[in-house]
Amino acid sequence: MKIARVTGTVVSTVKYEKYRGMKLLRVRHLTLTGEMTGEELVALDAADAGIGDTVLVNNDGGAAQMVMGDKTLIASVTICGVIDSYTWQGHTVHCH
Repeated sequence: MKIARVTGTVVSTVKYEKYRGMKLLRVRHLTLTGEMTGEELVALDAADAGIGDTVLVNNDGGAAQMVMGDKTLIASVTICGVIDSYTWQGHTVHCH
């Protein structure tokens, strides 16, 4: 699992049938100091996140199956939770 920030939404007129009714969001990983790193990714949202939220993402295909309760669902990146704050090296980072 990694920390990421939601940077935008994905609008699709045609999508994989299992994704119908589910939200797809653009995310970008964060370092523990809060700096964006790497490229933007498309993530399946299982946590009702919004633009600007700091989120916990899982880059394992099985996470979507577990979180969404569907053993046939496939997603490379899944937003599993919205982070309010985290503590790293004795410093608490508030995300809202």
